[in-house]
Amino acid sequence: MPQVVGSVYLLGRGALRLGEAAAVASGGCRQLAAARCCSGEPPKGPRSQGPNCKSCGKPLRSATNLPSSRYLMCDSCSKLYMGGAVEESLQQRLNLMKPEQRRSPPYPTQVAEYLDKFVVGQMQAKKTLAVGVYQHYRRLEHNVESGAVSAASMAYKTPETNIPRGVLYQETQGGMSSLSLGEMQRAGAQQGAQQQQQQPAAPSRPMFRALPDKEPPLRLEKSNIMLVGPSGVGKTFLTQTLARVLDVPIALCDCTSMTQAGYVGEDVESVIQKLVQAAGGNVERAQQGIVFLDEVDKIAASNDGHSHAYRDVSGEGVQHALLKLVEGTMVNVKSGRKGMGAQQETVQVDTTDILFVASGAFTALDKIVGGRLDKKSLGFGSTSGTRRISAEDKQSEMAKKRDALLAQADQGDLIQFGIVPELVGRFPVLVPFHSFDKESLVRVLTEPANSLLAQLKLQFAIDNVELSFSSEALDEIATAALERKTGARALRSIVESALLEPKFIVPGSDIEAVHVTREAIRGSESVIYTRRSEPKQAALS
Repeated sequence: MPQVVGSVYLLGRGALRLGEAAAVASGGCRQLAAARCCSGEPPKGPRSQGPNCKSCGKPLRSATNLPSSRYLMCDSCSKLYMGGAVEESLQQRLNLMKPEQRRSPPYPTQVAEYLDKFVVGQMQAKKTLAVGVYQHYRRLEHNVESGAVSAASMAYKTPETNIPRGVLYQETQGGMSSLSLGEMQRAGAQQGAQQQQQQPAAPSRPMFRALPDKEPPLRLEKSNIMLVGPSGVGKTFLTQTLARVLDVPIALCDCTSMTQAGYVGEDVESVIQKLVQAAGGNVERAQQGIVFLDEVDKIAASNDGHSHAYRDVSGEGVQHALLKLVEGTMVNVKSGRKGMGAQQETVQVDTTDILFVASGAFTALDKIVGGRLDKKSLGFGSTSGTRRISAEDKQSEMAKKRDALLAQADQGDLIQFGIVPELVGRFPVLVPFHSFDKESLVRVLTEPANSLLAQLKLQFAIDNVELSFSSEALDEIATAALERKTGARALRSIVESALLEPKFIVPGSDIEAVHVTREAIRGSESVIYTRRSEPKQAALS
């Protein structure tokens, strides 16, 4: 067997190319020149938990003298790897795992039960999100096990024949001789020049691949979700609560700060960058994550007649940038880890399997739906305008009418609102949220595990004070919140205003209980204090 001395190999897509090898050597790595040869025998014995060399099977160590910790080295055969070259794919990990070790994803009923502990009502939204999350798990598992590859990955896949494997070594009669980096570069340049001289200009001929003999595995596509509802009904809170129970990376993004590429603000690609950071820099795990696009209605195209006079960089421009991102494409983003030259390394992320969930208030969407339904009902015996919300309607009736109209909204209404048709078509699942009535707001105050009253009671309990509310006080809080028309967000403002004086007086006093009444919420009377029989003064430090 010929002896191989001082060789640097190009192995697969993750190995070092010539330019990268030169950059590595310029950073001070001189261990490659004096390295020993590899026997070429297949690995023996059980594999270790860490990455192993593909030739000898021995564990790789971190090349600590290199600027980036991504590079790994085999001390036995002196092969230099990048981290991505030796990472096992998800398919390999699934094959190595025993059936009992594979955790089953949470069933839709289990996800809905978990959400019931924190979110009041909105059963239709809970069911839709629970089903979407469960199907997301199952879809990823099926596509990985069946080997179904996305179109974006196939388009960017580099064939192995394009890798210049003959650049970094030189064959001789006695085997292979080691080359310095300068010789490597000159050899690569000479080889490229010789190939250009020897190969005559071949006539351009179309190259065709043979049709596959068998059908490719069926690939399950994703169904993105659009959440629609008034402000303060739990759209953002529901997604934040769901993120705590999932075992996939989650990125919560606000569309109000997004602008078209080249303008001041966040680019659309920053959404995927946040997802990669949530995955700890693991690109493979980020490609299976979920992205929540909050306030997506704020990027609607302007319906102003003068909109042609300026470029809508924060509206329709952002929508067009989101098109391919939502459907599935390869995006170059910064991973957040330091690479060569103290710069952040750039990674490619396939967004085909990333589930997108968008939410927005879509103010006045109910009027668009009502106008569409009234046009369809025109004729003899019909009452035009009955579906629209009038000023004479009471607030409770207005909320019921608004909920009924949003339940009948479709993609055409979103297009008329200002969302481009291409983006609307990429969100096939439309989920309406209903408004909160007085009974629902009282439940929001008391029922969830992290309710507002539970938090306030804990704050007073820290000072050994018991806080209580009368049922009339809870009704008054809910009534005042309805008048402000901001949903459940108004509850905290009302309660905090009523408890300002007790929070100021109670610490360090002899008060042991605080009772809040309806008059205290209205501001006509003070809260009821209960004092201890033996007051204790706080020690002054």
